[in-house]
Amino acid sequence: MYWKQWLQTLLSLVVLLGVSELLLPPGELARFAKLVLGLCLMLAVLQPLVLLVNQDLLGVDLAWLRGTDVAPEVELSAERLQWAGIQVLWQEHDQQFAAELEKALAALPGVQKVQADLPPQGSGAQSVRIFLEPYEPHLRLDVQETAAALLRVSPGHIAVLPWP
Repeated sequence: MYWKQWLQTLLSLVVLLGVSELLLPPGELARFAKLVLGLCLMLAVLQPLVLLVNQDLLGVDLAWLRGTDVAPEVELSAERLQWAGIQVLWQEHDQQFAAELEKALAALPGVQKVQADLPPQGSGAQSVRIFLEPYEPHLRLDVQETAAALLRVSPGHIAVLPWP
């Protein structure tokens, strides 16, 4: 595959060099353009030879990066930050926030009763409890996804439970 790309590069440079010779008027600018394109053509021709001589340039070993995968840590930190932002909002408007959430969830088709129980500030609870009537699997998932979208937290922070 590499040889096809190399030949394509060479041919395109040769065509570009030919077109530039035809279009540029004779003089100092034409000589400079021929020099630059000639150097580029020479580098393109020598590229496979450099790779054959120096095998280290064929690929960069990035295996050491696999051991330092920080993506899960970043995602976990982002979730904690979102959760902290939601808790600050609840602290200021606890009852109003729960009422708005209940109102939005009650508008879902099939929901008869819904009650949102926000964790008290400083309790360390990491989930919102939502009590649902009727408690059906498809309805539970809809309520969980809708509440997660409204609160802008992951669905893992939403616990949907049957009506007490």
